[in-house]
Amino acid sequence: MVWQLLLKLECRMDNVLNTINIYFSQYQRDLLMAAMILTRLPGVADEYPEPRPIANSYMAFPVIGALVAGIAAIPASLLALANIPDLAVVAVMLAVAAMITGGMHEDGLADIADSMGGSDPSKRLMIMRDSRIGAFGVIALVLVIAIQLACLTALLADGITVMIGGWLASAVLSRSMMALQAWSFAPPDDNGYAHSVGRPDQTVMLISLATGLVLALMLSGSLLVFIAAGLAGVITYGFGYLLMQYIGGVNGDGLGATQMLSASMILMVMAAA
Repeated sequence: MVWQLLLKLECRMDNVLNTINIYFSQYQRDLLMAAMILTRLPGVADEYPEPRPIANSYMAFPVIGALVAGIAAIPASLLALANIPDLAVVAVMLAVAAMITGGMHEDGLADIADSMGGSDPSKRLMIMRDSRIGAFGVIALVLVIAIQLACLTALLADGITVMIGGWLASAVLSRSMMALQAWSFAPPDDNGYAHSVGRPDQTVMLISLATGLVLALMLSGSLLVFIAAGLAGVITYGFGYLLMQYIGGVNGDGLGATQMLSASMILMVMAAA
């Protein structure tokens, strides 16, 4: 009897371990896909390793956000230790982050702003496909980056660890907002990035949000992340609704712009403490 119970227990443990191994193997593939989408890091594979919904990679977006922000924080920390002016330290950090991502979020914000010159959804989508940047795009980028510079500089005045904590929190939470927006709003009929990736299901979206909140709380050590996440969620929904009216859905440029706008809101909350 005892041996039978032990055998049953062993079988159940094997099943649990196999399930865990399968989950982590799948998450590893999702992490790789998220890195391929969100970064230009060398050594990242060019092909998805296994047939699996690309939209599942949204659950790993916050982790990639932490990776990007963490790498960018390294030279910033060294410059801060060398007593380089705070504004220069923060500017270098933002520049390194943009280099890692290929400036895709900044490009999305600029494209959305430039498309304001279009008179209807089809013309606005056409403007977004233009690789050139216009006056609206420049103004939007300058204003949003200026907000981030100001907030990060204010955080740096309280210490390098405080600044990096806020920076990391904004990076992970803003990527979670991308998953929330992609789940909440359909893409436009333009066969663009959002169509090719697909929409995450509710489970993927919730995992992404939970991962972002936990990482933000751990990395910043501040309960302000809950307020920041709430306000970022308001921006995410509001901006998503605007895009639905504006271009008929949320595309890749819209997701990039959402990351920039929500990150700015999160930094403002963190800097206000």
